[in-house]
Amino acid sequence: LGILKTEGKMITSGAMKQFLEKTGTDMERIRQELEKLICYCMEKESITEEDVAVICSEQTENKIFDMINAMAEKKQKKAMELYYDLLALKEPPMRILYLLARQFNGILQVKESLMRGNANAQIAREMGVAPFIVGKYAAQAKYFESAQIKEALRDFAEIEEAVKTGKIEDKLGVE
Repeated sequence: LGILKTEGKMITSGAMKQFLEKTGTDMERIRQELEKLICYCMEKESITEEDVAVICSEQTENKIFDMINAMAEKKQKKAMELYYDLLALKEPPMRILYLLARQFNGILQVKESLMRGNANAQIAREMGVAPFIVGKYAAQAKYFESAQIKEALRDFAEIEEAVKTGKIEDKLGVE
């Protein structure tokens, strides 16, 4: 991160890890969030985890990941709070449904591939994703049986159809 060096800023390893978890791998998003962080820490030499927590906005995908963790832990209230947070951020309900379905699909692929004895690196290559993504999917896969994941995916498809045919309103359908 030459930008930090140019600005005369240092960042702790924990803050860097947290920063990348929040921003993802999109270079434009990383640049934008880094600019905000540098402006916020103008008077400081070092950027900390607290600075990252206060300034950097979280990717929608991270909130989806947190929603699924809440579902896995049977914390319905927390999952709904995260859903309403996404709605407050003007995230369309059908995009949220799509992201949930994509996440569950990834979890299922990883779960079944792990059961076949494949290693995370091989799974990452097959899926075309970064190895840390496979690690996240694998962690969530432990909480669900394959049948539960498949049922959720069927439910997502039924909700999408019901919304598109006007049988149910999108916000309510995703809830």
